Amino acid sequence: MPIDSTNQSQDRPDFMIRLGLAPPYAMEDIKKAYLEQVMLVHPDHGGSVAEFRALQEAFEQATRHLEFRCDRREWIAQNIDDYVSMQDLVHCLDRYGAQVTTNAIDWLEQSFGEFAQLTESILAVRLENSSHADEVITAISKEPSALKSMTRLELPGCQVSDEAVLKLCNLRNLQHLNLSNTPVTKKVLELVSVLTDLKSLNLQGSKVSWLQQKKAQGILKKRASAGPLPTASRRPSS
Repeated sequence: MPIDSTNQSQDRPDFMIRLGLAPPYAMEDIKKAYLEQVMLVHPDHGGSVAEFRALQEAFEQATRHLEFRCDRREWIAQNIDDYVSMQDLVHCLDRYGAQVTTNAIDWLEQSFGEFAQLTESILAVRLENSSHADEVITAISKEPSALKSMTRLELPGCQVSDEAVLKLCNLRNLQHLNLSNTPVTKKVLELVSVLTDLKSLNLQGSKVSWLQQKKAQGILKKRASAGPLPTASRRPSS
């Protein structure tokens, strides 16, 4: 059950401490602690965006931690395929000259030990001044399961088509997209309404007019000022 977070134990992962939980851990307690703290830290209730994001991250990490501890063999079987797909994608992107950023695994090692590598995921991809941007987008759009944690895609100066960019509609967690100095047109603005987590869209030097860029930035700014809301993929089920 929830306890005072000042009563910290070296055996408790940081995310459990953030939720105010001590062992033995149960999914019911994790959900309860999360929902109780949402009422305190959500921007709609006077909290800050940073606090709310930290709480969401702690909930997601705690959930994965418990899933692993409850049935290690099943957990490994479920994650090995995603890990192989992710590694294949990284090698593919590397051949095109893209830079791939994956998550640090310090907290993962604390939870999963020698199996922490299986939880590695792609966070960001950057390709600059390349003629292979369409191929890169096609590659990542075919592996959505390997990109569940990806929030940033940067393609400055690349030769990329509108058709390829619109394939990014499947990357629902994408938050930052850099298409500066690319030949994309106003067609790509469809992403603003489809990708509800999108926070920044850099279209400087593209074929999108200044006025259209300004309208898109206004939508993103308004969305950001509204503050984050728990989504179906983040909110614990009852």
